[in-house]
Parts: sequence; structure tokens; C-alpha cells
Amino acid sequence: MDTQEVLEAFKYLQTWEERFELIADLGRELAPLADAERTAANLVPGCTTQTWLTGTLVGGDPPILEFRAEAETPLVRGLVALLLLPFRDKTPEEVLATDPRPFLEKLCLEQALSAKRRAGVEAFLDRVRRIALHYRSAA
Repeated sequence: MDTQEVLEAFKYLQTWEERFELIADLGRELAPLADAERTAANLVPGCTTQTWLTGTLVGGDPPILEFRAEAETPLVRGLVALLLLPFRDKTPEEVLATDPRPFLEKLCLEQALSAKRRAGVEAFLDRVRRIALHYRSAA
């Protein structure tokens, strides 16, 4: 799914229970991380549920930044997949120029998340930016 497809689906899902089911389904689309990638260096600080995020440059000219992530619970894994949608198939520069907040605001996600989960969202987005900065400066 892409951001537009998620927005369309959210219009038709009436309850947060249904929406969280869709979010959990998104998490099933994430490729699992290898055990060697579940390290302290890849752990997202500030998340109450252990969550890991990695990024690598792939492809040609220009290369895109491919994020891979995993979390301990199905819901958080789905939230991670949802948060990564605006950054899919983008260069490090494009990732840094992308503001995911309008997408998240359209989903009204903030009203359904606890304060701890919202802080985790911010920590995750900060880690996305840090990875993009690393690869931008490495290029």
C-alpha cells in the first residue's frame, strides 16, 4: 500500500479497531530483520516497545534509501510500516525534504495514540532523519 491507498482505506473504516487491524496488516508486509540487525545501534531510542530501524542505499543513479524495520508487537510493527510509507523509494535528500505530518494528520492518528506512542512516533521519525542525514553526507 502507498499513502494514498491508506488514506482511502481509512475513509471507509469506521472504527479505530478496524483501522488498527489495517495498520497491523501493513506490519505483515515488512521484511523481517536478521538477528544481526537487531542491535543496540539500530534500536530506536524513545520507543516503549523495542523497535529497530536500518537504512541502506540501493539502486542506481541516484540511489534510493531503503528502510527496514521491525518491532516486538504487531501493532507497533504496523505503525512502523505506516510511518515509513511517505519515505518509500526516495533518495536521502528527498527523505529529508519529506514532511510526513500532513499524511499522519489526515489519518487523525494522534487522537488514537497515547502520549507514549506519540513520543515513540517522534523518536522513530527522528531516527529516519538521522539515517537520511548519514547517507546524504556519505554521498
